[in-house]
Amino acid sequence: MPLHIKSGKPLRRKLFTTVIILLSSISPSLSQLHAAASVALAKEESGELDLSATKALFDTHSACFVDARSEYVYYKSHITGAISLSDSRFEEQFPDFRHNKAIETLIVVYCKEPSCGMARHVAKKLMKNGYRNVRVFSGGIIEWAHAGFPIEG
Repeated sequence: MPLHIKSGKPLRRKLFTTVIILLSSISPSLSQLHAAASVALAKEESGELDLSATKALFDTHSACFVDARSEYVYYKSHITGAISLSDSRFEEQFPDFRHNKAIETLIVVYCKEPSCGMARHVAKKLMKNGYRNVRVFSGGIIEWAHAGFPIEG
């Protein structure tokens, strides 16, 4: 009995991205194609990003990274180039953020780890203030650092 699946652009894009990811694990020369597919998918979808899509956005300078943790921990360490927009001081920090970041900017918000809710809170606050291109990197700085990706502070 054949399996019937409704065809649609989102399904095709996800399938294409999955195929590219699988091929890139076989052939390192396809890693640039994998990064491009991850960036395209991250820009189209809403919600949360995994480590691979987040790193692709970082590598291609396609997004503004926002650290939702307190300023104290931000200054100790953060994803290289990230901006502090803490959940607890959002109202104080937001006017400067708005002045420097266009409303259509792709924003990736992160906090400590998947169980930390600060990134989701800041993402919701950004969306309430007109930013629609907001994603959450749920793995947080712990997953980023564990993968050996760039951190400063």
